[in-house]
Amino acid sequence: MLEKMKSMKHIIILYYVGVGLTFLLFMYVVPTDASMDRTIQIVLAIYLFVFPVVFLYTLRYALHVFLFVLAFISGFYGFYHHSIDDHSISNALYFTFRLYLLDLADVFTRDGSSPVRYPLLLEIARWAAASYTISTIFIAMYRSLEKRILLFLAQSIGKHHIIFGFNEKSYMLIQDLSAHKKRVIVVDEKFTPDTQNMLEKMKVIVIQAPMDNRDIFKTIGVKKAESMSLFHERDQQSLDVLMNLEKFSQIEKVHLRLTKLLIHIEDYRYRRELLSFLEKIDHFSFHVEVINVYEEMARQFWRKHQSIFQLTDDVHMLVVGYDAFGKQLISEAEKAFQQTDTKQTLQVTVLDDFPERTLSGSIEKVPFHIEKDSLEAVISAHERRFTHIFICLDEDYIDLMEGIELSEIFAETPIYMNFTDEHIEQTLMIATTKTEKSLYSAGMKQDILTKDYLNI
Repeated sequence: MLEKMKSMKHIIILYYVGVGLTFLLFMYVVPTDASMDRTIQIVLAIYLFVFPVVFLYTLRYALHVFLFVLAFISGFYGFYHHSIDDHSISNALYFTFRLYLLDLADVFTRDGSSPVRYPLLLEIARWAAASYTISTIFIAMYRSLEKRILLFLAQSIGKHHIIFGFNEKSYMLIQDLSAHKKRVIVVDEKFTPDTQNMLEKMKVIVIQAPMDNRDIFKTIGVKKAESMSLFHERDQQSLDVLMNLEKFSQIEKVHLRLTKLLIHIEDYRYRRELLSFLEKIDHFSFHVEVINVYEEMARQFWRKHQSIFQLTDDVHMLVVGYDAFGKQLISEAEKAFQQTDTKQTLQVTVLDDFPERTLSGSIEKVPFHIEKDSLEAVISAHERRFTHIFICLDEDYIDLMEGIELSEIFAETPIYMNFTDEHIEQTLMIATTKTEKSLYSAGMKQDILTKDYLNI
């Protein structure tokens, strides 16, 4: 809690300065009366002093909490102590809650008529309650129209970024674009309420619509968008959106201002066919770039670690896990190795859930089951020494635990791990700061899925 208070120090200081100036202005301009007795002054002073605690829990609703509680304290005390008759606590509470309905109970005159001047404490209460109620109504109205307003701005002004498909990858890009204060529209067939609330708090426009609906392109203002990114889990869906966009531009006869359209494709066959298709056509009015996040991660890794192929010894890589990143890591390693002028040899051993042991060129595939096989035992039983180990399993903690265990046995061998959670990477850095463990990160998707890296 203390750390959070320190991080919000400037907000708390501004609050106290504002309260102090308001208090001084109030004392010199507004005449006080008997309703502002010593007791309520102490109560209000304590309330104003401790209120910044609310900032620790909410900044978005802090003003609403401030006005509501201020109206309640001053209203209840005023009705209970300064009305003509001795009203019960129940009556005082009821009169106080009527303030939020913009209705003040006239219990300060014998005949119930409105006095020329209300007690100062009740003036504070009724204006605080009115401010709370009116601001709440306007905010509720704005939030109900917020999506329409933001969509209207996108359709009119443009320069927004459209993302089709919400998942782990697209969320990383959305976070980065939002951090750069960019207007983002995300489209998918279904969002959970929690996801929708989270994105709307980030000022992201959420559109839930079928992917085969071409009218969606009008809704999201594609004509004036700056970029579009297709990140569906299924490659076929991304391809369908791309083709529908092309048909939309032809039917509507519109020129799209997209500086770039990114389409993420994981399946090699789809990618090959799409690249071949793009080479044969010339009627796209925007630049289409086909990417694979795992390929980009592997490519970036080997750009930074080209020195591995400049060693005097032969390179023998062990790759544990042959899924998306593992495959791309090996593929890019072979490309990087071919570009080097060296007499080294490159050999790769892959451990994964293979049916049998096979050898294809420089790649050896060895059956390995993480649930029942010991990684240490499999490596120790191998005939040759590995120069580099890459752990590319599905879960970050498994990667980290296996890496730490192997580093105790193969202290001289560099061990690289692939993480998806930056907190795990921080854990790795902490674990290796004061040790001589040869544990390293092979990179993260967050490094690739940024506005700057993708140049959008």
